[in-house]
Amino acid sequence: MLTVDESQENFSSPSTVSSNHGSPKSILPSKASIPDNINIDLIFVQSLLKILSENKKLPDYYTRIKSNKDFHFTIFIKPAIPLLDYFRRILTFLKLDFSTLIVAMIYIDRICREKVFLNEFNVHRIMVISIYIAYIYNEDKTYDNNYLSLVSGMSKNEIVTLEEDFLELIEFKLFINDSLFNQYKDGVLRDYLNSKD
Repeated sequence: MLTVDESQENFSSPSTVSSNHGSPKSILPSKASIPDNINIDLIFVQSLLKILSENKKLPDYYTRIKSNKDFHFTIFIKPAIPLLDYFRRILTFLKLDFSTLIVAMIYIDRICREKVFLNEFNVHRIMVISIYIAYIYNEDKTYDNNYLSLVSGMSKNEIVTLEEDFLELIEFKLFINDSLFNQYKDGVLRDYLNSKD
């Protein structure tokens, strides 16, 4: 992910996500703004895998993971499903817009900058909850928690708890201005294209 300095199936009742910035955010570019030959799933997952790879190089990697044991996102059984396969499942069933994925990347970067140590034991849950919150905020829609539970493999109670935790970690700062959005969008596309060389 970039480090940037900051200056439908079953629709349910409104979720715990709220914003005082208004909706919808139609000013953010959609899938039409990226070339047809680019795999959205690879862009997103490569960004997460890059962070995981950098974190694994740290000498205190496992110590940091253990210090997160009270953190609801951390589970101590490594998920059997590879991150790319899990993401493709989410992408298939949630029908996400490209701009929503960029928003989710920004949210993940915000919480990882100071509060969360991204690792193999929390990345799946952080990814799906960040995508869900970005989806609600960016596309002004929501899925029923029963449906999200089936798609994600988490219980409804876990989803509610993790959604609340994520919002607290991000300090409910969901708004993203155009400049920041475009920096991330351009950066992830550039990283993706460079990785193909």
